[in-house]
Amino acid sequence: MIDLKKLPSQPGIYPAPVYKNKIKTSLNFMPNWCGVYKFLDQQGKLLYIGKAKNLKNRIKSYFTKSADLTPAKKLMIERIKKIEFTVVSNETEALLLESTLIKKHQPPFNVELKDDKHWQYIKVTLNEAFPKVEIVRKITKNLKLKTNKKPRYFGPYTSGLAVRQTIRLIKKVFPYRTCNRDLSKLPKGRVCLQYHLGRCLGPCEKLCTKKGYDEVIKQAVDFLAGKTGDIIKDLKLKMQNSSDKKEYEKAKVYRDQIQAIEKLTVKQKVVSTKHENQDYLNIFKERNLAAAALFKVRDGKLLDQLNFTLKNAEIFSEAELLEQFVNQYYSQTTDFPKEMILPVKIDVQLKIIVPQKGAKKKLLNLAKVNAKEYFLTQLASWEKKTKETDKKLEELKKVLNLTKIPQRIEGYDISNLGGSLAVGSMAVMTNGQPDKNEYRKFKIKTIKGANDPAMIGEIIKRRLNNNWPKPDLMLIDGGPAQLNAALKQIDENNIPIVSLAKKQEKIYKPDGKLPLKLPKFSPALQLLQQLRDEAHRFAVSYHRKLRKKRLVG
Repeated sequence: MIDLKKLPSQPGIYPAPVYKNKIKTSLNFMPNWCGVYKFLDQQGKLLYIGKAKNLKNRIKSYFTKSADLTPAKKLMIERIKKIEFTVVSNETEALLLESTLIKKHQPPFNVELKDDKHWQYIKVTLNEAFPKVEIVRKITKNLKLKTNKKPRYFGPYTSGLAVRQTIRLIKKVFPYRTCNRDLSKLPKGRVCLQYHLGRCLGPCEKLCTKKGYDEVIKQAVDFLAGKTGDIIKDLKLKMQNSSDKKEYEKAKVYRDQIQAIEKLTVKQKVVSTKHENQDYLNIFKERNLAAAALFKVRDGKLLDQLNFTLKNAEIFSEAELLEQFVNQYYSQTTDFPKEMILPVKIDVQLKIIVPQKGAKKKLLNLAKVNAKEYFLTQLASWEKKTKETDKKLEELKKVLNLTKIPQRIEGYDISNLGGSLAVGSMAVMTNGQPDKNEYRKFKIKTIKGANDPAMIGEIIKRRLNNNWPKPDLMLIDGGPAQLNAALKQIDENNIPIVSLAKKQEKIYKPDGKLPLKLPKFSPALQLLQQLRDEAHRFAVSYHRKLRKKRLVG
């Protein structure tokens, strides 16, 4: 039973105790606060992560007789043996925490929003005296500000090519600096090539005023925000004034900027004459997969279209899919629309419009068509990838004389520097694909000095002492010495095991016969190489992390 007197008087992030077995009894003692909850099974494996305005009411709703649950969700309820929750101070904190936890753990009963690891942002460093425009992969908070302003972010963008093209265009039109020079120091008496090409105003040598530079940055920000009409109007006025003053070189610069912006604007479809800022979102679902299409309308123009894939979609209704997408996507952006156009109403912190007819309905239907086309394209790609993977697994079974197709393959490697900060890694493939939720890392505890085979023996022993799923094949990064060290630990576990040596790419088997040398383009060899290299990457990254931590202190 929870002692509510021990809970903090003010809401804040803190972990809850784990409830065991008597779930329904425990529900009565949950707080009526905003927070994030986790459902876990008997082994403590995460099943689902959710957020709630009221934890008690939300969690209890799953266990009422009148609960309207899909068959898959009913299955989830049957598997729940433990509940954890985290109380937070407001809905925004709950949204951010939920999104972070889902990305980290990827529970099977949550929608898995793909492509987020490839997202990029365009950042305008307004926190600097002379800001820059650059590409970044995440939003950085709590920056040390050199001005009283915070950086401005645009995105996320799913296409790296589109981001680079946008940056190139902005650079041609708006001459901001790209260097990392410390502009607080005295000028060095020279400017870089960008200034001579007309692509920088030269603030490093004080060749422009702060006011003039800020004006260029403001135009770049307006451009990224989709306010091209205001920019063109302002540039035309400046071009006319420069022409009247017979400053023809300056007028020519303004003219070139106008033409470059108008060239882009022609490609943008006008969907509203009211200069609205809206996001249109629709989905297409088939079985356990779904695709989402997001149309971004800024200043009345269709500025961008983004496509996403959603996994674990089968157990969710259309409204639930949309709600999970919105919560995950908008927790990672600063570009919020004034309103969202959706096919159904959902409970989120944005203004929602569900059109029944007219222009909004047509554009929403177009988003659905795009989602379907993207889904079919992705499905074809997945089917091709599945066939290729099946071929690799079939060949692997054949060349290694396995009794069955290896559905779970584990790869092991060691990383150390002369024996110091030695670590081991376990990378896992499930059905021929990397399964990062199953990866494990080990700090070497019993071996001193540089002794890779002995270290392999230690991590294999520790792995087998854990109640993790049994592998159909183990792969060791190394030669006969590493393989033999692992064999001593396997004993009667009856697990097929081989090692793969680098450079010559020879496969060593426990029978002690000559190593197996497969053709360079063998699908089976490529699969083993992929897993070996992934285990190596995982071990090295962990070792570097520990080294960095030791250096920093």
